[in-house]
Amino acid sequence: MNTRLRTAIAGAIAAVAFNCTALADIIHLKNGNALEGKILEEAEESIKLNMPVGNITINRSEVDRIERKISPMEIYEGEAAQLDDDDSVGHYVLGMWCNKNGLTRPAEAEFLKTIAANPDHAQARKELGHVMHAGKWMTYDESMQAKGFVKADGKWMTPEDADAVASKKQQKEWLRKLQRAADLMCGSQLARGKQVFEQISIGEDSANLVPALREITAHKCALARHEAIEALARLRTPDAFDAIVEAVLNERDDEIFAIAVQRLQQLNSKRAAKLLAKVCGELRKTIPTVSNEHKPSTVAAIRRASKAMGVIGDQSAVPELARCVILEVNYLQEVDGTTNLAGLSGSTMTELGPVSVGGASIGLQGQRTSGVSISSRAKTLQLVPNYLNREAAEALTRITGERYDYDSKRWLQWWAIHKPIFPPDPEIFELN
Repeated sequence: MNTRLRTAIAGAIAAVAFNCTALADIIHLKNGNALEGKILEEAEESIKLNMPVGNITINRSEVDRIERKISPMEIYEGEAAQLDDDDSVGHYVLGMWCNKNGLTRPAEAEFLKTIAANPDHAQARKELGHVMHAGKWMTYDESMQAKGFVKADGKWMTPEDADAVASKKQQKEWLRKLQRAADLMCGSQLARGKQVFEQISIGEDSANLVPALREITAHKCALARHEAIEALARLRTPDAFDAIVEAVLNERDDEIFAIAVQRLQQLNSKRAAKLLAKVCGELRKTIPTVSNEHKPSTVAAIRRASKAMGVIGDQSAVPELARCVILEVNYLQEVDGTTNLAGLSGSTMTELGPVSVGGASIGLQGQRTSGVSISSRAKTLQLVPNYLNREAAEALTRITGERYDYDSKRWLQWWAIHKPIFPPDPEIFELN
């Protein structure tokens, strides 16, 4: 790199600060004032000047003289023209100067010229964002590709994460489309909305469709919930099957509930019975731990599962139904030191008010307290009532032909005697 270039660049860095004022042309007026800015246009009778406050036009008759400043780009163009292609040091120094003076693209061009002359120029490589990978210099994007990453939404991630991002997008799109169709069905365009659901069939994008359809099974419109269940049944996939089971647990409309159970029977009655029994057992175990607010909905879901198992009629559901005929639910109540605990017995639990799910009373039978306890501060009262699950007792009678009502032990004894008669259930079920 020649001495003249080094001197010019050093002088420019010291003299040229990259801002409007330092780089401005100066128009000296005849009245002694001076205006600083960038001259945009020069006409015979006027000059258009860009200043920090905006553009102004000055009459030529008012101008004494013009002091023109050289811009960083003009300095760059002049110095770049004098550099040889193989001068890696010169191109690198000029690139750094461009960076300091806000000339981003020229800086990149100079760094590219630097590594063209010297491929192992580490500083220029770093300025370009290059990294060393497997003993080779490469761009950051190239290094990420070499490591097996892919780019999604402008971010590098694993292929699995990229698939998840794409799947989430597709799920949102399906949900938007199906929610729109459901709203149409609830309005005045039933046929148009229904058509969207009816077009869903086996072979569709089930992995992304099922989460969206699962959301629609909770829609306020009963017609939309029905169509979502029918669409899930047509998909004929395990995750769609599970979504129908979930709909059974939450469906408040008797007609749609019956349709959902019927679809489970048609797809695979044994799988449905086993899955409902499993879910019923898990819900039963969580009753003591959920808040008072959520206990009614948990009990309601167990009752719906019990009713569905009775309709399906598979004997494999007997053990769990036997355990569900009586449900113990812990209610926590705050009391003070003046509470008469002697009165908390028998049917006192009715004072807590009716248990309501979806605006309708669950209609609990034979309610009684089976235990009362008080905390050390005499503030928390725990009441443990027994809920008699009518649906479970009726389901057991329907499946076995016996009538032991709410006697859980007798139902389990019946199962112990009759279980060997039934073939063992396979662990994996194929959908019909």
